[in-house]
Amino acid sequence: MRKTINCYSKVTTKIITVLVALGLLAVIGCSQEKADGTFLIVELENSENVKQYSVFNPYVRSVEECNSNANTAISQILASVPRVVPEDSKVKSWRCSLTPPESGG
Repeated sequence: MRKTINCYSKVTTKIITVLVALGLLAVIGCSQEKADGTFLIVELENSENVKQYSVFNPYVRSVEECNSNANTAISQILASVPRVVPEDSKVKSWRCSLTPPESGG
């Protein structure tokens, strides 16, 4: 009888350990949706051959929110014309990312 109880105890412990590990993986996998901020990466076309400009926004924490605000943000960025972005720049495309562009974002 004692061996039977000990056997069930070991099996139960293993099952709980596996369930906890799977739960941690699920939590880690889902945490990618909310980040410390998003990158708005704007592909440009201009006379000075500046191909890309990116802006990090720590207040926008999801790609969906970044996408919904992108048109306004791009027009504000180009209106303020940072020194690295030529005045004759035209937007070819843009994308939002949770990772920086230099890391493949």
